Amino acid sequence: MILICEGKAYQLTSTDGQTTNAEELPQLESSQEETDSRVILYVNYARSQRYDFVRVKSPDSDVFFILLHYAASVDGITILFDTGTGNKQRLINVSKIAADFGQEKSTALMALHAYSGCDSTSAFRGIGKIKPVKTLLRLPQYIPILNKLGDTWDLPEELNNQLDSFTCTMYGRGKVSRVDDLRLLRINELCAKENRHLPSCNVDMASIPPCKRSLTQHIRRVNHQVGIWKRAHIPRPKIPKASRGHGWEEENGDLDPLWYDGDMLPRELADIAQVISDDDESDDESADGTPDDMDRISESDIDESDSDDDD
Repeated sequence: MILICEGKAYQLTSTDGQTTNAEELPQLESSQEETDSRVILYVNYARSQRYDFVRVKSPDSDVFFILLHYAASVDGITILFDTGTGNKQRLINVSKIAADFGQEKSTALMALHAYSGCDSTSAFRGIGKIKPVKTLLRLPQYIPILNKLGDTWDLPEELNNQLDSFTCTMYGRGKVSRVDDLRLLRINELCAKENRHLPSCNVDMASIPPCKRSLTQHIRRVNHQVGIWKRAHIPRPKIPKASRGHGWEEENGDLDPLWYDGDMLPRELADIAQVISDDDESDDESADGTPDDMDRISESDIDESDSDDDD
């Protein structure tokens, strides 16, 4: 048995069934942060030990797609993915699937998994997983584009624009190549529907694609994650901090997604909103007791008013 703890591996053996000897295995030592990516090191070790099969048991779909990417180039061992429980437990021959798809398509599917939402990247609301896969298989020209994700840590502008176009196709609008244009088109379509002029009929902004500024940060997070997966076979890869231009920001030691760069609203609109907010605060202060025109009427004015009525 091999025990792995804190990135170090130990082979446990016993000759008498009572005492256990531990021998460190330096070839399995790793600085990979996630077990998802360390799995590839274990697969390669099993292959070096001349095993015919390796079975990876996990409920995580991230692991399946990482295995799919590597299985296409690993010879001499069959990779099996054991997932699910009870009646839903399945043993999937990943090596066979990878052989049928080929390296390019297998890698593109791994990248698409991260792009459409994984453990560390957000998903597109209402899109799911099946629609992006069908889009990719229907439009194979996007396969080499998705394959470029993770090759370099810096996101090339050309790749950013190509994925902008791919996102439009995921929303069923292949003739539109920019998400900002598609957003405008969808808003006009939704607002033009019957009864949209009524105050109670609101447009669900979550049903339209993200703006380009948000999409760019999403692509940076995806590129960073796929870059880690593509280096899963390296025991000590050099991985840049996610908060340094990769779609994340660090605050008090915690990582949060960076949803966009710059101001949330155009400066002119933000100024108008601030003025309205200031006016509302002034009205609240007046209602809470700040003297207004009615408060400035003196008792003598009231007395004079009463005497006039008497006359």
